Amino acid sequence: MKNKNLSYLFLALAMTIVGTSVVVGKIITTSLPIFLSSFISLLTASLLFMPTLSKRNVFSSIKKSDLFYLILQAFLGTVLYRILLFTGLKYIDASYAGILSALQPAFIALLAVAFLKEKQTSVQKIGISLAVIGLILTYSSQTFKIDLNSGLFIGTALILLSVIGEACFSVFAKKLSPKIEPVMIAGIVTVISTLMMLPLGIYDFLITGIPQITLVGGLAVVYYGVFLTYISFILWFKGLDSVKASVAGIFTALVPISGILFSALLLRDYPSTFEVIGGMLIVASILLVVYKNEK
Repeated sequence: MKNKNLSYLFLALAMTIVGTSVVVGKIITTSLPIFLSSFISLLTASLLFMPTLSKRNVFSSIKKSDLFYLILQAFLGTVLYRILLFTGLKYIDASYAGILSALQPAFIALLAVAFLKEKQTSVQKIGISLAVIGLILTYSSQTFKIDLNSGLFIGTALILLSVIGEACFSVFAKKLSPKIEPVMIAGIVTVISTLMMLPLGIYDFLITGIPQITLVGGLAVVYYGVFLTYISFILWFKGLDSVKASVAGIFTALVPISGILFSALLLRDYPSTFEVIGGMLIVASILLVVYKNEK
């Protein structure tokens, strides 16, 4: 019971930190190109992981089967996710993209059934449905415009694929050997993601040249690497170690709540009635699934 409660805390803290990406991302995009800033943040996290990884000589002890899933996590859940997300946002409104991302708990549950053979109870299905409805209410309170054109189809497809990629990030972690510690998984995935993002970072650098980084922008990139990658990855994989992937997936619904709270605190952007109702449904869904899981 204690281990599971600690796991729930780790998952909640991880997603609370991830929710700050909305505020931090706004600062970064005005200071640095997208791929270059992503590479720098991943490199920062990789440097923090390296002492632990090198001390345990982890790279030489990883099995080929585990390495396959670690590469998939890095490619689908980090690199491809960012590429698809940022490209998709060129075609559709960010608020509409937020509504599409509300399907993530459902995608994680479906992938957990398909790849991990996890069984979904009626209560879990209700909890996931509440989370999705709560997320849709949260995002639909924002003003967005949908133009019926080819760009809408392309943008929708790209965002949905990015959400599926991020769902794979959590599900494939459960396919790894139990012998690999959560901090090792987080570190290896980060290092692989950094190497994969390097060519895109170089491309951005060649196109834009040496960027003029403000103090706030530089601190935002460092924060993204230390908190949104290094700390949140460790917390997420530690929490995922003791609970089912579908249960962990419910906690991803905390991201918009965290984003709304931090936006209110830092940007004075206060929540609407729909956002409050959506947030309450999300919290209810998490409590419902966690309670049933403990039973």
